[in-house]
Parts: sequence; structure tokens; C-alpha cells
Amino acid sequence: MKIMKYKYLEIMRGCITRQVELVLRSLLICCVYYAFENEACVVAADQVITSSETLFGKIESMSTEAVRLLPRGSTNAIREIGVTDVVMIQFSDEPKNLIEAKKRLMKNDFGGALEALDQVNEDEIQSASVAVRGEYAYVRAVAAGHVAMDTTEELSPALSSIEKVLDQFTRSIHYYDLLEAAGDLERVRGRYDQATEIYKRISRGPPPMVVRAGRLQGNVLAAEGRHVEAIAEFEKVQSADLDGSFIEQEKMMACLGQAESLISLSRFDESVSLIGSMLAEASPEGVPVTATNILFGKAYSLLGQSLLEMKKDQDALIAYLTVDLVYGDAPGTHAESLFRLFHLWNKGGYPRRAEEVRERLIKNYPQSTWAAELNPSIK
Repeated sequence: MKIMKYKYLEIMRGCITRQVELVLRSLLICCVYYAFENEACVVAADQVITSSETLFGKIESMSTEAVRLLPRGSTNAIREIGVTDVVMIQFSDEPKNLIEAKKRLMKNDFGGALEALDQVNEDEIQSASVAVRGEYAYVRAVAAGHVAMDTTEELSPALSSIEKVLDQFTRSIHYYDLLEAAGDLERVRGRYDQATEIYKRISRGPPPMVVRAGRLQGNVLAAEGRHVEAIAEFEKVQSADLDGSFIEQEKMMACLGQAESLISLSRFDESVSLIGSMLAEASPEGVPVTATNILFGKAYSLLGQSLLEMKKDQDALIAYLTVDLVYGDAPGTHAESLFRLFHLWNKGGYPRRAEEVRERLIKNYPQSTWAAELNPSIK
């Protein structure tokens, strides 16, 4: 009897164990299912990347002033993100290579952005939504515009492409960036009045855009050789009574513009002092790390240029090494620094180090004008 009871309990325990296993398996399958469902939601969601967070959801609409996003999991709480807070937007149906191109554009890797776009299937873009087509057109036009400015070639076609995008996508969140690129192209072409008129269109935007327009006008004055007036304009930007990461970024760029004008006026000690003060300050809160690194790279490059003019080769070497080793995010700035390091290493009696940076320059930036200067194969 006891044996029968024992066996019965054994049988019951085995049945219970199997039932528990079945329940656990069912729960596991459910968890995996919902995990995949959740992952699918993340992948399928639009994204708005700001200086402080990445927001997922559905982009309901865009204008030149803001993006309206319905956050994931919400039914009616539309969130509006102003143009000066938007770092990048990403639609759920964007091709991966378009996303990569936008990331490279953020790093000022304009040639790399175009290379990424060349991997995008044109048919896929043609069949995509208006929003995705607008993103593609924006990246291609702006990247090509900057490449044209760097090489001073194809300036007019690049400007026409930007104007076409502005006409086609009138509500693009990139409206002001496109205007800036168009004005910059006019400035490089020496058409200063036209550049000024374009920058005035930027000044009609939100208050932070007025600050940006002031900095850009300082660039025009500097290009005209009116450096004293340019410095006054840059100082005005730096004293703007507005807060936010966008403004801090504009102030840093104005500071660098002022330093360039000081160098043009042979006021090298003032340039060194100005850049030193900027670098001594803590990194501004909210400014994306990539943007900060690009600006610091430019700062150390200008510092090196000033120190070279002051015959302080050792200090200049350190400045350019800082760009190479720490702030080499922007290809143009990094390429110039490698070029300067080549000459400084040679001058200091280190030919092997000079050859090493020459090889890196030619390998990493073959299309750069700095590489062309040191590439014997094209001379």
C-alpha cells in the first residue's frame, strides 16, 4: 500500500514537472515573441536625435522651424522639437547607407558622405516617401557643396543643386543648413553681396538663427579682407544674451572665426591668447561630442598656425599632434595637421616620423589638396 502510494506520488510529481516545463516553455516563447515585437518597434520607429536624447516614435510633420513627433507608446501627446535642438532625424524606412551618410555629414566627412550615398539604391529612393527623398537630396546637395568649396571646383553646379532642393522641399527641417551652404558657396565664389542676402534669410528665423546669421556675416567680412569689422561681428555673436547648446556652438565658431581674422592681421599673440581662453573653459553642456571635437580640432589647428608664425615650432608641433591624436574627427583639419607635422618633423630632424605621417596623409585622405602636395605620384 505504501509502495503504491509512493509510486502514485512519483507519477504525480513527474506529471507536475512536465506541466511546469510546458508552462515555462510557453512563457519563454511569449517572452521571445514580445522581445522580437519590441525590437521590431524600435527598428520601425522614426527617430529624432537631439543634443541630450534620442526620441523614438512617429514623425507626424516637419517644418523649417520644428519636428512634430508622436512618441512611441503615446496616443495623443505630440512632442514638438525646435530646429535648433535637432541634431539628426531618421525615418523608419531610410536605407542604411543614407543613415551612414548623415552620420558622416555630422562629422564633416563630406567625401565620405557622398561615398555612402553612392551605395544607396536609386530605385529605392525613387519609391521612398517624400520625407526620405528630402533627406537624401539634402545630404547629397550639402556634401557636394562642401566638397566643391574644399576643391574650389564645380561651385556653380553645387549651388544650383542646393537651390533645387530648397525649391523642392520647402518644409525641410534642414532649410537653414541648406541656406548656410548656399551662402557659403557664394562667399567662396567671391559673390559677397549674394552671400549676405542669403544669410539675411537665415536671420528671419528663430532668435538663435539671428546669432548664426551674424557669425556667417562675420565670415563674409573676413573673406572680403575686412578683418577688423569681422572681429567686431564675431565679438557680437560671442556676447549674445541667449542660452542653449546651439548658441554655445555658435559662440565657439565665432571665436574661431575671430582667431582666423587675428592671424590674417598678424596679431598672432592675440590669437593664441583667444584660443587658449576657449580651450581652458569646460566643454559646453549639450553640445554633441562630435561637434565639440571638430571645434577643438580646429582650435588646435589655428593655435598651431599662430605658433608657427611666432617661430615656436616645438609648441606648434604639440598643437598639431593634439589634432592628430585627439581631435582628428574632421578630415580637412586632420589632413592639414598631418601636412604640418610632416614639415615640422623634418625640420626637427625626425625624417622617419615625417615619412610616417606623409604616408598616413596620402592613404587616409588621397583626395585632399594637402595630400597632393606630398604625393610624388601626381607631380
